[in-house]
Amino acid sequence: MRALILALGVMILGASQVNGEEIRRPNLAGHTFLSTDLVSDAFVRTYVRNSLGYAAAINLEYPAVVIDGDTLLSLEGDLAYATLEFEYQHAIKDWIALRIALDGKVRLGTQLSSIVLDGVTVNNGYDLRWLMRVRQSDRTMLSGSLGLMQQSFTRIDVKGFVEDVIAGAPNPRVVDEVPALRTYAGAHFSWAISRPFGFNGLLKGSYGETPWRDEPEGFGYEYGLVVDFDAGAAWHVPVGLALGYQQKSSPALTTDVAGAARQSVLRIAYNAQPDFIVGIDLTRSSSREQNRDRDKTVISSGGALTLRYYF
Repeated sequence: MRALILALGVMILGASQVNGEEIRRPNLAGHTFLSTDLVSDAFVRTYVRNSLGYAAAINLEYPAVVIDGDTLLSLEGDLAYATLEFEYQHAIKDWIALRIALDGKVRLGTQLSSIVLDGVTVNNGYDLRWLMRVRQSDRTMLSGSLGLMQQSFTRIDVKGFVEDVIAGAPNPRVVDEVPALRTYAGAHFSWAISRPFGFNGLLKGSYGETPWRDEPEGFGYEYGLVVDFDAGAAWHVPVGLALGYQQKSSPALTTDVAGAARQSVLRIAYNAQPDFIVGIDLTRSSSREQNRDRDKTVISSGGALTLRYYF
């Protein structure tokens, strides 16, 4: 108990020292924003970010596996998700910045049924973006972005390979790789509602290749919003909270989808420093998957650790 009180005292002391330092994190009208990985803000800043996450979808029901008329198994299974992201943005001028983001995501079955039916999906690539400030007032900032995104989707499909072999399909493959190159444009809006509260919004449209083999190029969309709370401004406690929601036309880790992918996040962060935050994200994702084995919404829950430093 004494150690806990001492730790809290050190955190509050650190928060009080920030008042005399230049705040490099995004701020307007006395509010310091708690930026999230889910919805990017409108600020032209130089920063580096790294995050590591894990999630799981449990107790998924699978239909019986039938190959050449023989029923092999009918079981429940789980899916595991892992993500690793690195991002660097450099403010070239006070109105324009260049950002590059690298990411890797893995989805795999953790039991026999989910391994056979869902296999393993790996998604990796880069995202190159220009961010340009359009308008700024005392409490708001509006920026636009143009970007290029290259992704590679690799799937290990054991069940599909066995079925193709039995059916005598030409060139059966247990590993299938589909590259996807897309361009996009976005609008980013940040609003300092008050000293403790802030808001970030994002609207993005994209066009290019899809993760579905033999599908034509197409349009996509993404939008999101985040409300953040700075407890330091309200109660002199160096903790920030952010609640966000994102929806986009296609998820990153499945090629069987009917409808939009949705994700929500609750971020809890230590934000006593003027140029650094460390946060824990609690996430929930859902997407409707439609294929010969499943036609239902898959829901996963997990967490992530993220570090962000502003120069």
